[in-house]
Amino acid sequence: MKQIAVSFVASTFTVGGSERVLSHLITRLPADRYRVRLYFLRESGKLGRALFDDGIDGAERLQRHRFDPGAALRLSHYFKRDRPDILFALDHHNAMMWGRIAGILERVPKTVVASHATGLFGSKRNFRLTDRWLMEFTDRVVALSRAHARYLIETEGIEPGKIAVIENGIPIAEYRGAGGEASTSLRSELGLRPQDRVVMMVAALRPEKAHEVFLEAAKLLAASRGDMRFLVVGDGERRVELESMRSYLGLDRSVQFLGVRRDVAQLLQLADVLALPSHPAVETLPLSVLEAMAAGVPVVATRVGSVPEVITDGHTGLLIDPGDPPALAGAIAAVIDDSARSRSMADRAREVVAGRYSVESMVEGYAALFETLVKQ
Repeated sequence: MKQIAVSFVASTFTVGGSERVLSHLITRLPADRYRVRLYFLRESGKLGRALFDDGIDGAERLQRHRFDPGAALRLSHYFKRDRPDILFALDHHNAMMWGRIAGILERVPKTVVASHATGLFGSKRNFRLTDRWLMEFTDRVVALSRAHARYLIETEGIEPGKIAVIENGIPIAEYRGAGGEASTSLRSELGLRPQDRVVMMVAALRPEKAHEVFLEAAKLLAASRGDMRFLVVGDGERRVELESMRSYLGLDRSVQFLGVRRDVAQLLQLADVLALPSHPAVETLPLSVLEAMAAGVPVVATRVGSVPEVITDGHTGLLIDPGDPPALAGAIAAVIDDSARSRSMADRAREVVAGRYSVESMVEGYAALFETLVKQ
């Protein structure tokens, strides 16, 4: 059977949710059926470099400056060599623009755009005018949930027939098998006492994740409880600002910024609760929520994006409105103070993730999409 050639195009693969999802996809597509190439307009980033190191073929730094039409020509050079059946562009604007133009130049048969956002911070729309114009040359846009599909239709103006819903997936076994001696070592490394209750937030330090709400809730909880510790996992543009806010709020002893970590599965075993207080913009189907659910950690999150499709309030987690530190603090306290109820919610959440959000199910969904496209 002829291999299906898929060329993935992105701006960069930093350590973010959408990039991790595509890394799982790229490495798990059956090698006997798929021939994968990976192209970056900018530097490959940490995840991209890891994929290259693992033997994935491709190239990086194909765009010399922000408005560089040569990026399309360089991509078309590789497409001429690879003869891809499918161009797969992540919804980075330069990847969607130059990738699709290169696909048009080389007459790549099918084009897919993977959308991972519901707007930009400060804007209801994610797609620009050029992005929408190039939708004429796009066969499918991947949405991550039913709510995300509605957003793409109603706000972005995508034709319903072009949308394919494929939910994110995670390697569930990695989160179930973590813990043991590693957790004991991590508690010691982080200076956590046996009696400390740990609240964790796993998210890139970007405005839409609302770390300021997390810190304000931490201030409310720390004022009345001496056993609360708060761990922030992730890095990004707001690091200096948020560390300054931590000091201003008097939380230097209670809140630790851990940066990017490759042991999130182990870190989650330390958590009594995971909090994700995201703003409505951008957030779609956050991996950190799925990971905590798979690890058996109770989740408190905001009613944004597709989160309400994943968490049933009071049954598999707790949902609050965005921008409300007292509500976040109250929900965190409720989880910690009622361990029996929290354990029941976490157990049910784990079943939901296992039945619906495995990485295997996600890869099957993309493979089915690719098979459908090449047969058309």
